[in-house]
Amino acid sequence: MEYPILHAGAWGGGLLIALVATIHVFISHFAVGGGLFIAVMETRVQRLGLTSMKEYLYRYAKFFLVFTMVYGGVTGVGIWFAISIAAPAATSTLIHSFVLGWATEWTFFLAEIVCLLAYMRSFEARQSTRRLILAWLYFAFAWGSLAVVQGFISFMLTPGEWLTTHRFWDGFFNPTFYPGLLFRTAIAAVLAGVFGMVTANTVADDTERKRLTRFCAWWAILPLPLTVLAGWLHIQALSPQQQLLALGRSPEVAEAMRVFWWVVPSILAGGIILAAGVPRRAAKAVAVAVLAASFLFIGSFEWMRESARRPFVITGYLYSNGILVSRAADVNDKGILATARWARYKTVTPDNLIASGEEIFSLECSSCHSLGGPLLDIKPRSAKYSTYGMEALLTGLGKIGRYMPPFLGTAAEKKALAAYLTQGLHGKSAPQAETITQLQVDVPPFNEAESLYVLTAVADSGINMLTRGGGRFTLGIGTQGLTAQLIKRGPGPERVSKDVTISYAVADGPAGDLTFNAATNRFRAEGIKVSPYPPQGGFSPYPVATITAKDASGALLAETKAVLTVSTELGCKSCHGGEWRHGVAGIAPSTADNILKTHDRLNGTSLSKQSAPVDCRSCHNDAQNGGQDGGKPSLNLSAALHGVHAVYLAGQGAEACNACHPTDPNGSTRAFRDPHKEAGLDCTNCHGAMEDHALSLLNREANQGVTAAKPLMALLSPREGAPVPRTPWVNQPDCLACHSNFGPPESMQAYGHWNADAASLY
Repeated sequence: MEYPILHAGAWGGGLLIALVATIHVFISHFAVGGGLFIAVMETRVQRLGLTSMKEYLYRYAKFFLVFTMVYGGVTGVGIWFAISIAAPAATSTLIHSFVLGWATEWTFFLAEIVCLLAYMRSFEARQSTRRLILAWLYFAFAWGSLAVVQGFISFMLTPGEWLTTHRFWDGFFNPTFYPGLLFRTAIAAVLAGVFGMVTANTVADDTERKRLTRFCAWWAILPLPLTVLAGWLHIQALSPQQQLLALGRSPEVAEAMRVFWWVVPSILAGGIILAAGVPRRAAKAVAVAVLAASFLFIGSFEWMRESARRPFVITGYLYSNGILVSRAADVNDKGILATARWARYKTVTPDNLIASGEEIFSLECSSCHSLGGPLLDIKPRSAKYSTYGMEALLTGLGKIGRYMPPFLGTAAEKKALAAYLTQGLHGKSAPQAETITQLQVDVPPFNEAESLYVLTAVADSGINMLTRGGGRFTLGIGTQGLTAQLIKRGPGPERVSKDVTISYAVADGPAGDLTFNAATNRFRAEGIKVSPYPPQGGFSPYPVATITAKDASGALLAETKAVLTVSTELGCKSCHGGEWRHGVAGIAPSTADNILKTHDRLNGTSLSKQSAPVDCRSCHNDAQNGGQDGGKPSLNLSAALHGVHAVYLAGQGAEACNACHPTDPNGSTRAFRDPHKEAGLDCTNCHGAMEDHALSLLNREANQGVTAAKPLMALLSPREGAPVPRTPWVNQPDCLACHSNFGPPESMQAYGHWNADAASLY
């Protein structure tokens, strides 16, 4: 925010740093381990009389000088150049907080150069104590340089007490300093042995070559257990959140971890093969393969270490996009454009919506994401989202998946960034209202003056969802319940319950009889399987059932019709990608796969790899289907779905409901079609805002001891006071909260007034 941003395009800030830093880290660790290798070999040559190895040692040291001093020095300067333009705020913090420490490190590096040059000039003598001293001095200075730099690198991961004191030594001797120093020392030793195995092939005498190769192989193998121990200690020093990231919670980290666990055995196996003594050609090939594996070894470790800092570049102090944690509230209040010193636009307007969104991308995203580049390319990552879905993602950013910083800025800036990432990058346009055709249904005849019977029937759900999940998962089964009453008219109207048969039939669909329930004094049909896809094709979310009442002789007493609403118009594709499966509704297989992959990423499952469809209720109880208290440790289905999605849909009104349910006024179902809509009400008047709706469900789960509830509750803020715990599908909005004594509404706000139990519903 205080510095100009490099518009790196396909490079991205992360790739520029990664390319330079990985090479430099590899060389710098070899500079330490190779220095120890030279000192030990020099001791062996002089004290043990291995004069035949002097020529090999000279060639090794000459290569070592060029490789570490020239390439290492150039890439070292390159790191400062890369981080100063890609992460200027972090660079400034490192310099101003540890300027004397950096001076110490540069002094060590200068001493390394002097000692190594002096060591090379002393090779004329057959035996030189001076050369031996210089070799060990070089290693001491090199290791000292490593120790100092380790203090700064580990500080960025675990700043410890520095966050409150800002004292040099509190930041330097931080929680991961010693484990990291031990790990890096062991890695340095491994690399020295690996380079020794490669250069051993330059020895002409085959016996000497095998002896030297065996020595170098054991040199590389023996520190490996120490790297494992140090790595374990390093992980133990991290916070629980950092441990999750370092151990593969992020998909990118998981890839690096797979590489890490593959290359370590490769180095071990290669060392064992070379220690056994193999022909020169085979030894050369194996040594080069081990060298490549060692580069991947240190690269994967650095990737995991860097990832463990997410979403920070300095944990708890500076986000990875260069925004200070302490300034987050101010940025949210004033806006990122207004507070960024070098922003081209200072406010979002309708005319600069896409352009200001691009500017916000540069300020908040480009430090990690590239545009069309090989590293963290934002284009494929944003391709599946609608503009609404992208805005929802930005709302929940940094909350559930905490390896990215939260979006910082105003609501208008969030919309601008969402528009740029969808409309600007992918040419997407706002969705258009679906064209629907109203069905004409004949009302059964009824003679008010002469008809002896009145038949009433009503379906359980006015909004009913069938979720087949593209053949990949099952969420809702799309059944309806039907309640009917037959009333005999007269001066004293009476319910008819005996010697009568009440049946239902859906055109080209299910049919059956209703059963009389003596407890409720009503006729009921449970689990009527309805579908929005009629045999003749198309999409019809309002199947009409004809209900008839007949006496014992089969004579028709009364007839009516009822709508058994069912729709597959769930808006999952807005955030999870894909298209409608059946023209205007339905979850496509690609959308379903993305949903399962998201579940896997957030919960550590492997549902996307299963061949059989996943039944969501096998883990999540569903009160609608009689599974509320099955003793499962997971959140119930309603609490899980609303709890997670409320994090992303916070701050909205009924549009949050319309995003998922088939109630979108521009959709193909438009299920919210009753007198409440005509009165100007929406879902939130009865069910509450998305956050309150979710919190009431999560509260109940927390009281039941489901541990997954409280972490989600911590991410949500109530909007209408403390939500009352409730059971889904049972504690529903109480109609009598507005319709006192079943009369016209006296209030227009039922939220917070719940039915006590299932028996009092409707």
